[in-house]
Amino acid sequence: MHPRTDLSLLLESLSQLSKTPYFNKALEAHTRALIDTVDHVLTVSPSYDDEIVRSFSEKAWITHRYLQGSTTKELPYEIEYCMRFAIADWLPEKCLVTTALTDEKDFHLKVGDPWEFVAKVLTRYGHPLPDSRLIFIGVPRLYKHMPLFCSALYHELGHFVDLTRNITETTMLLEPIEGASEVVQDVVRRHRCEHFADLFAACYVGSAIADSLDAVHPFGERTPTHPPTTERIEVIRGFLADEPFDELTMFQDTLSRLGMPRLERRFVVPEIESAFDDIRPYTLTGEAELHGIIPAGWSYMAKALHGAGAPWTRGAQRLEIIRVINDLTEKSVRNSSLRQLWSSVSA
Repeated sequence: MHPRTDLSLLLESLSQLSKTPYFNKALEAHTRALIDTVDHVLTVSPSYDDEIVRSFSEKAWITHRYLQGSTTKELPYEIEYCMRFAIADWLPEKCLVTTALTDEKDFHLKVGDPWEFVAKVLTRYGHPLPDSRLIFIGVPRLYKHMPLFCSALYHELGHFVDLTRNITETTMLLEPIEGASEVVQDVVRRHRCEHFADLFAACYVGSAIADSLDAVHPFGERTPTHPPTTERIEVIRGFLADEPFDELTMFQDTLSRLGMPRLERRFVVPEIESAFDDIRPYTLTGEAELHGIIPAGWSYMAKALHGAGAPWTRGAQRLEIIRVINDLTEKSVRNSSLRQLWSSVSA
């Protein structure tokens, strides 16, 4: 379709979205700004070049998709809430998370923010732009209420931080593979990216990221893009056991040179057994437990599925056990977010 037609259709849809209540009011500001920008591109005279209009239309389309996802009652608010703390640890600028549910078994987290393009290219748009950055996350629709299965998003956040701050690229400069071909250099770069993202996730969800890998790709072999699953799990286990190894030293040195945080534990595993045994949410105390409930939930679920769980799990169907434990985890995080919201309003 012609990009101007797409923009006209997007303008109609965005106008409808602007009338929909958002949980996060800051997203309304992005929606209104996108409406104003689309209207500007469609009505400004003389018109922008067709290539500029096409590029902006693509960015507006993507932004619309995630803004629209964040208006639905389906969005996985609890995992979004956890991610905000991790993002704040690593990215100094203000960021807002928006979500799209996918029909594929696909987790992703990326930048799709249109405002840098608007500021640089749409030079005749003179209105203020949002001062926060949009980060788009994609979650499989089937996992929308399965926070334990969404620990992979911490891995994706690791990729996002890596790309945003050029961490792996910096390791290639500091510790190059002397005499290696471009093909070999690219394989090493990609494998380092995966190891960094795994270590990043382990900082927040501990063994849950290894459990996720083992569940999804237990026999994953070495490829040009990924190390074998056994190697990835070994790196994660070594990090969590505080074992020194060369790759971790390389990343820590690189992060130090870039003025960034160290890779270190940022979670505390809460003792959820008593609450979950009674089929009630656990009262989380602090940010570290907020992340730590993910590995705690994985461990509790593994015991239950192997017949060593609470009385309510015995004789229950496998999927029922998985759903109840994920539901308890979800409610525990939701209650924590409500307490924080209430506390901030009271203050």
